[in-house]
Formats: sequence, C-alpha cells, structure tokens
Amino acid sequence: MGFMDRITNMLFPQEYICLFCKGDTHYRKDYICTTCIKLIELANREVDLELPGIGKVYYSTLYNRFIREKLHAFKFQGKSYLYKPFGEILINTIKEKGLETNIDAITFVPIHKRKKALKGYNQSELLAMYISKQLGIPLLDNHILKVKWTKDQSTLGKIDREKNLKDCFKAINIEDFIGKEILLIDDIITTGTTMEECSKVFIENKASRVHGLTLTSSRYSDD
Repeated sequence: MGFMDRITNMLFPQEYICLFCKGDTHYRKDYICTTCIKLIELANREVDLELPGIGKVYYSTLYNRFIREKLHAFKFQGKSYLYKPFGEILINTIKEKGLETNIDAITFVPIHKRKKALKGYNQSELLAMYISKQLGIPLLDNHILKVKWTKDQSTLGKIDREKNLKDCFKAINIEDFIGKEILLIDDIITTGTTMEECSKVFIENKASRVHGLTLTSSRYSDD
C-alpha cells in the first residue's frame, strides 16, 4: 500500500465509504450511504416452492431500477466488492425472519468451473462467504457442483429453464450436511427453477431442510 493510499484510508476509512456510489456514508456501518438507502425498497418477502423438504425462498428487495443496475454491475461488470452492501441487505432479512436460529449451515448456488474461471468469481459465493463470516454460521463451500455448462436462465421461459438445469447439479462431501438445515444463497429468483434444482440435490442426499435467500425477485418490479 502506497503513502497516498494510507493517507486516504486514514481520512476516509473503508467502512465509511458507500460502495454503491463511493460517497460518504454519514457513519452508516453497512457500506450504504443515506442517499442510496432511500433508493432500495426493502421487501423481506417470501415465495413457497411447495416441494417436500424445501422451505420458503426469501428475497430482500423489490426489483427496482437501482437494484437492477447495481446487481448487473455486481454480476457482469466486475464490481465484486458489492458483496459487502448486498451481504448486509441479506443479513437484515435473515434477522428480520429469524432464520439465524434455524440454520445449521450456509451455502450458495454454484456456477460452472469454466464460467468462474472466465469471470473470476461467483457472486452468490461471495455473498454466502460474507454472511457466514458476519453471523458465525458454518459455510458449505465445496458441497454442490454445477457439472453442465448451461444457457443463461434469464433468456429462457419456465419450461426451457427446467430443461436447461435438469441434472446439472451434483452433491459432494455429503457427510457434511446430512441431517442439517441449510440456507441456500443466490442473487435473484424468477421462476424458482434454480433454487428448486439445487435444493433437491441437498434433500435427495439427506439434508433435513433447505431454505432459500436471494437479493431480489424479477417477478416483482416497480418500474
């Protein structure tokens, strides 16, 4: 770290910088300034997939323009650091819904290893790692793999989404989650197909229950 970087960090500590707009957070501790927080419409709503062993899927915010733009930057424009403010938003939902007391472990929806190599990171993994560290809940970080390269789900209808993800997830290190209640993290839910297919893999391999948590749902947009 250079001299000017050290001076900058002393004058503007990282915890006081809004990671959405890079502005002064006015002493908020969640990496979000008082201006940006007004653009986030917290929802803390839930979707019931109505499948055996699979609990509700919670989503934290409405899919408005601000969230859509920031999520796109997080996923596709290399702004991996946005896991911090987005992670804080998810933690708020976990606490609001009382999920901390029910969860034995946290995991995430995987991406194919080639895609991760090309992109450099899996945004859902970054979120899960952050939440695990902040809340002290164990992380299952090598327990489900995406073994098939698939088309982008956002380009497909419901039936094609189901075909696209059929048999593309595989569980490993099964002994680590047998009998455990798991919180599965992803960035967004639309039809629920991805959550459903991942959750099934855990349930089929003897996890006791799987709950889902995402930042937002593209089913519910205000613009």
